[in-house]
Amino acid sequence: MDPTAAQSQQRTASAQALHACAEDRPRAIAARSREGAQDPVRLQVLNRILAAHEGYFDVQRDYEYAGRLFQGYGEFHSHGQKYVLVKRATLWEVDTHEHVFLSAVEHLDLPWLSDAVAFMKDRGLAKVDPQPNHMCTNLTLVVVADRADDDAWGLLRKTRFRKNFAWGLKGWSDLRLAAVDLSGNRVATNAAGKPLADTLRSCMC
Repeated sequence: MDPTAAQSQQRTASAQALHACAEDRPRAIAARSREGAQDPVRLQVLNRILAAHEGYFDVQRDYEYAGRLFQGYGEFHSHGQKYVLVKRATLWEVDTHEHVFLSAVEHLDLPWLSDAVAFMKDRGLAKVDPQPNHMCTNLTLVVVADRADDDAWGLLRKTRFRKNFAWGLKGWSDLRLAAVDLSGNRVATNAAGKPLADTLRSCMC
């Protein structure tokens, strides 16, 4: 596989979608027009994030999966290939995917986050289908909270998880975590989720 092309395919639409919060103000305004006047601020922020994803992801609201309810969910799938002259002479093919789970909570504490991370590593991972052309699938959890405890904040930032399939021959899956703490006007991510940070801040505005 061409490494440069693989790097290009590895880019997921999540960061691009979140950048719409800052770059596409009409979309954000339209999202706000759908927000109920009585909606908690956390739901208003989450709706802006979902609206930004709609151009790139298949988005659902109030998504129930494996017995757990998420206020939002989106999935993205991309196929790339390189061939010589005709498609029958294919040099390589790669598939990249992303599944984004969004939750809005009043209080982000350590037990809640620990349970959510365990869920993503187990039931979230079941979303991955490592077919021969699979390169990577990002599993992303975004939490918008009225307030967040420091110990939960610390766990989120230090969490690392990568699953290799067939020793990497069938690609891998990374866990990306990001959270918004409205009371502290702050955003945190783990290492894999760093591309989300600046644009999540834009969605808070």
